[in-house]
Amino acid sequence: MKKLTLAIVLMSFSVVYGQEQITAKKIYQLIDQKNQVVIHDAVIVGELDLTELSNKKDVTRGGGNKSFKSTVEVPVSFVNCTFKDDVIAYKSIEEGEKSRKSGGLSVSWGGNNTLYTTDFEKPVAFKNCNFEGEMQFKYSDFDGTVTFEGSNFRDVANFKYASFEEKVDFRECKFAKEANFKYAKYDQDASYSKNRFEGYADFKYAKFGDRVSFKSAEFNNYADFKYTKITNEAIFVNASFKNAADFKYTQGKRYMD
Repeated sequence: MKKLTLAIVLMSFSVVYGQEQITAKKIYQLIDQKNQVVIHDAVIVGELDLTELSNKKDVTRGGGNKSFKSTVEVPVSFVNCTFKDDVIAYKSIEEGEKSRKSGGLSVSWGGNNTLYTTDFEKPVAFKNCNFEGEMQFKYSDFDGTVTFEGSNFRDVANFKYASFEEKVDFRECKFAKEANFKYAKYDQDASYSKNRFEGYADFKYAKFGDRVSFKSAEFNNYADFKYTKITNEAIFVNASFKNAADFKYTQGKRYMD
């Protein structure tokens, strides 16, 4: 039977759990208590919502909608894990519809949205993982290295407006539905080599700070690189496009077959 090794590093104290399944609530508690989390060969059940950490701050600007920011302050690493539900680092909650009387008529309009997002100060690793629910990382800032190498996304993967300061590794990933990296910003190297995009691959307006590789990637649906900015070079050698690919207004060097 597969065993879960969960290492919690807190000063000189460590705990090891030998079990195959763990709740998302337990992982949330460990992160919220600032414990480094390393999990192998586990099934994670329940929605892992990282937008409600105890360090959540009100970052509302001006007269705009309310906005709150949580921060994961410790390294997190998951290897060969299956997430049965959503992993949430972004959510938007809309208040109920509002209405009033005007001239004898009932006038209705939508309420305001409250935005919740999460940043990551340390390295983040989800290696060879299966995500059965949505991955919501819209607006997340990643200060450390990021790897999702060999992972399988069975639902939407949303990294729109995400910012990556260190190297990014999405090699050999499979995206069954939309892979949204629109407006994402990369300061260093990024790799999407040998990826399989079954759904819409959206890199529109993305900014690659250094070298990015899509070598041997398969785009089986629409691939959008319109307005993408490539600072150094983008490698598309042996990449296949089985549907339309839009590189209109793309800036920078592209190496393709």
